[in-house]
Amino acid sequence: MVAPGRNGVEDSPSASSSSSHMVTNHVASSLGASSGGAPTSSPLRSLSSASGGLFISAPGKIILFGEHAVVYGRTAIAGSIDLRTYVSLFTSADGRIYLSLPDLGVEKTWMLKDLQKAVSSNPDLSDVPMDDSPPSLELVVPIASKLSGACAEQPDVQARAILAFWYLLIGVVQRKRALYQAESESRGQDSARSNNIEDSFTKSVLWDLLAVKVTVRFKLPACVGLGSSGAFCVCIATALLQTAGLIPMPSCMSDDEGSLTWDDVHLDMIRKWSAAAESLIHGRASGLDAAVCTYGGVASYKPGRPIESLRNIPNLKVILVNSKVERNTSRMVQAVKEKMKRSPFVVENILNTIDAISLEVASILQKSEENGGGVVENGGRSATLTPSFVTDQEHHSLQPVSAGGRSSSLSSYGAIGKRGSTASAMSGVSGGEGRTSERNEHNEIFAHLNDLCRINNAMLVALGVGHPKVDQICTLLARYGIHPKMTGAGGGGSVFAFLKPDTPSTIIGMIREELTKLDYEMWQPPLGGPGVMLHVQKPEVFVSADRAAGLSSSRSTTPAGSNTPAGSHQSTPAFRHKK
Repeated sequence: MVAPGRNGVEDSPSASSSSSHMVTNHVASSLGASSGGAPTSSPLRSLSSASGGLFISAPGKIILFGEHAVVYGRTAIAGSIDLRTYVSLFTSADGRIYLSLPDLGVEKTWMLKDLQKAVSSNPDLSDVPMDDSPPSLELVVPIASKLSGACAEQPDVQARAILAFWYLLIGVVQRKRALYQAESESRGQDSARSNNIEDSFTKSVLWDLLAVKVTVRFKLPACVGLGSSGAFCVCIATALLQTAGLIPMPSCMSDDEGSLTWDDVHLDMIRKWSAAAESLIHGRASGLDAAVCTYGGVASYKPGRPIESLRNIPNLKVILVNSKVERNTSRMVQAVKEKMKRSPFVVENILNTIDAISLEVASILQKSEENGGGVVENGGRSATLTPSFVTDQEHHSLQPVSAGGRSSSLSSYGAIGKRGSTASAMSGVSGGEGRTSERNEHNEIFAHLNDLCRINNAMLVALGVGHPKVDQICTLLARYGIHPKMTGAGGGGSVFAFLKPDTPSTIIGMIREELTKLDYEMWQPPLGGPGVMLHVQKPEVFVSADRAAGLSSSRSTTPAGSNTPAGSHQSTPAFRHKK
């Protein structure tokens, strides 16, 4: 296993020194100092979004197999799901930082000058490595805790989200400041002018770039094991790194709608920063969530080894069921840790069984690909790529790399399900229903995976992370011959299951109806879709919110004859924390 670094987060082998040099050179050039040494204005000024802001999204994820075992060095298999988290970022003109998380009941405002003062007065923050590594948790978190103002009365999910935001924000300022000073020194400015450098940085860079209004919207619930924390950290890290010019504008097409993603070097930087931030939410983090939410696709992961992209999986149909029981990942991980102390021999063998299941699943999927014949990428595009370990030079990307390098016209993620593709979770067997041999092969794959789900779920129950609500869902689906399993930390949260390829829509409807009557929520998201992306157009989730806010505003207009001044109405809605 890779030993945790100074940030306390397990990481895959670092990128090559040449990659770090590329990042440093880009950042230095992004400062774009003129003859007077002043950097250019924010890259936000030249964004291509038609709405003038920065819009980023990242997918959720499900751990198909291997949760908990991966914490102890075993293999896990995870895939992205097209239930995305969205961030909008605009610069503010009043010297304030705004963070809005309506779905979590968070609406916070801070003064930018407090951030500048904290960074400038802390000499330890000037010691910054000139590569793509994330900020030091040891140095930055105490400052972030103080500035964020998170208090004990706030629910954990709110306080930790705010802390992760501030960790990334301070990290971006710290890196930008250090690179600005290095650039100034390289232009011959001596230490006697250091105060002028600091003043110039404050006025020309910090105030211009990081007085921001950040709004986060979720299309997946929090605390149910679907990667909302990982997606949140990926979105925030990407938005802030992009705004500060620490990564360039993306240039790789990501979907049919013109959305863009970044090259492998900068995706790897996003992954590392996101994994560090996520550790503040979940404690010890494997980094798998951050990787899947950054790159998308379906992947096999074992700590200390490169992530292996499962590039060409069968077009598997899955369902997700939300038990609506929020769970705490750190608490579940701690419960397994305590059980390990009490019964190490038993728990080790349970983890070995889960590991064997994950390896068998990877073998099933790779065997399907090697056999060819009707096996297509999730998303409906046929491909001939073979599975391979992602090298350091590829920066752990889950994207297939062709002989000619990465395509500039369409980014092809491993086992990707393109947004808007007609091959959704409800699509039929690839190649047509008339091909009996293909149908039989897919049915065999389903039967094998279905049985492995049953065994894996039993192992998770044996680890003590089950819940009566999950048991009820499993019993219900078992009547239809479907064996779901928990995904994520357990203790509630969500379960997922594979569906037989030719499952009639009437059966799907019956399952949904039964689950709804028991107050559960069911989705059928495409599996293995694209990772983090920049949207050229404002996403519908923000358009709908604007429309609703406008409707609310019009309804609150002062009625004729009222003595209340029209301008006295509060424009900020009251948010309530979801239970």
